[in-house]
Amino acid sequence: MQRYHRDYELKNGQKLTVRVPEEEDADALLRLMQILDGETKFLAREPGEFQFTLEREQAFIRSKQGSETGQFLIAEVEGAIVGSCNVERVSRQKRYLHRAAMAVALEKAYWGMGIGSVLMRECIRWCRDAGLEQLELEVVTANERAIALYQRFGFEITGTKKHALKYGDGTYGDEYILCLFLRDGEKP
Repeated sequence: MQRYHRDYELKNGQKLTVRVPEEEDADALLRLMQILDGETKFLAREPGEFQFTLEREQAFIRSKQGSETGQFLIAEVEGAIVGSCNVERVSRQKRYLHRAAMAVALEKAYWGMGIGSVLMRECIRWCRDAGLEQLELEVVTANERAIALYQRFGFEITGTKKHALKYGDGTYGDEYILCLFLRDGEKP
């Protein structure tokens, strides 16, 4: 089976590779999760809560390879894994087969380089190729950069979850629910 692999040139001239992760990437992905959790309050976990073992991460990678219900990709800059994206059907039940949910995570040092846009296009492309009609995500309302990115791709805010997150310091974060309604003929 041929694995998904695409190369891009970033705004600063560096090489970006977007590809399906291999089991050998598990250790680097675990380190990435630790970095991401400590950099921002925009993800679902407090620092230190991501508790996958190397074996569990390898099993997760294997489960995503060749999946017909979703796509998990990593972003590498000059050989270092700096981000990931995941898109997955919401459910296998018939009433939900038209919908998918997605998430993008990227190291702060690589924000503003165009990587988020590439990952967004990859997720949207997978949805279109799979014949899906609706792509959904949730984002912390204070994450203005991400919201602007999603809206550039046509996502609409369709709701708000008040106090969706409760941080370790006792404060709360609200989340927007965003949807992209996919239509024939539109390109990501």
